[in-house]
Amino acid sequence: MSAQAAAVRDPLVTISSPDDVERIIDEGGVKGKSHWIILGLALAGLGFEAFYTGALSGGMSALTEQLGLSGNNVGTLSAIGYSASVLAALTCAKLGDRIGRVRFLVIAKALAVIGALVMMSAQSYGMLLSGRLIGGIAYGIDLGIALAYLAELLPKNKRNWLSFSQAQWYTSTSLALLVTLGAYELGAGLDVWRWSLGVAGAIAFVLLLARIWYMPESPKWLAARGDLDGAARSLTRILGREVRVDTARVAAAVPAPAIKVKWAALWAKEYRQRTILANIVGFTEALQYFAIGFYLPVISMDLFGSGFAMAITGSIVFNLFGIVGGVLAVYFARRFGVRISSAWGFAGVATAILILATWSDMPLLAGFLVPSFFIFCHAAAPGTAGLTMGPLAYRSELRARGSQLVTISRSAAGVVGLFCFPVLREAFGTPATLLILMAAPLAGLLACLIIKWEPLSAESDQELHEIGVRQAHDRSLLIESQESEMPK
Repeated sequence: MSAQAAAVRDPLVTISSPDDVERIIDEGGVKGKSHWIILGLALAGLGFEAFYTGALSGGMSALTEQLGLSGNNVGTLSAIGYSASVLAALTCAKLGDRIGRVRFLVIAKALAVIGALVMMSAQSYGMLLSGRLIGGIAYGIDLGIALAYLAELLPKNKRNWLSFSQAQWYTSTSLALLVTLGAYELGAGLDVWRWSLGVAGAIAFVLLLARIWYMPESPKWLAARGDLDGAARSLTRILGREVRVDTARVAAAVPAPAIKVKWAALWAKEYRQRTILANIVGFTEALQYFAIGFYLPVISMDLFGSGFAMAITGSIVFNLFGIVGGVLAVYFARRFGVRISSAWGFAGVATAILILATWSDMPLLAGFLVPSFFIFCHAAAPGTAGLTMGPLAYRSELRARGSQLVTISRSAAGVVGLFCFPVLREAFGTPATLLILMAAPLAGLLACLIIKWEPLSAESDQELHEIGVRQAHDRSLLIESQESEMPK
């Protein structure tokens, strides 16, 4: 049903201030079919990156053999994408707060298509690096902006749904591994990685078209910039019913456009602990995942032998536990809070790493269960927190930058983990490498115990409201000061 047809049946919705936009989105649940589809398209960016990463991870051994890559080559290839993510996030974070969310989400998917196709057709290591670099830029643009967009479109009582990102991540990773296994069983041989990346490129193209066609700009962002007409148009598309600006009340209700804020605002007193905790958790959970979780097919070969099909099957089993953990993450976040859940998750991950590193001659059942426990603990809390703490920590005028700063931390951890694991493993062996990398979950655990901020608490929402009130007051004082200085 079109928005115009729905408006005939439903009462007209009016807005006259940014607070009205906040209230319409925050109160109640998801508002209808259009709202569901838009949220799904935003979350699909994370799902695509998981599929892309899973396709690369599952095909890494075949790719290495076909192109004759060394451990250093593999580490560089894996890490360069996340190095590009850091640069892309730094470049686009401020622009995402200044000129909007959706155009960057479209650009990201266009680059993802190009990157996947370049890698798929690569005949040399240099071409492979080029495709990975383009894909990394796409990821750096997409992740923080998509999470900011999601946080601004989710009702207040549904923000714990951001925790579903981990379930989607492991579902997409499992699908990528199934595609890889299917291509191998159908006779793709050492070209199996090309088929997997080709499917990833096709998925990115579909998402690109869907985002162009269906995603409106964030109404909260538009309202914060003083564009109530644009916010009304976006809300009309989201709600499936007409939303108009009440011009009779708007002059008195709408403040001047938001004062431009700087990166330094992320470290202001009201945000400092949030910024520190979100970035430590983001860095440590990404390090433990990309140093260990990404290389599970390689670790599987160490545990179960050199068969490619067995390694991929083992990784699929591990990721099924990630899906379960990701689904339960929503319950854990609501029941215990994101911070406490993350502390327990980090403790579980550290325990799993210690067992993997020290238990020689591990039986087959334990060889499946211990890595599965690692993935479950990661997905059930810290993996979720690394993605959600940033978007939930800030108001709209800083949300993209705060989210992208966490993306930078996670991408930097990806660079370290993806490069260091193959290099350390080649130099010291798998057990010693795992013991070194156990420092990541222990550091995350310590941060969660020391810093007490809880993203989903009522106190956190109240703090953000008070910050907004102070900013509105400061804007009013600035406007009065400017008016008093004007010539009479």
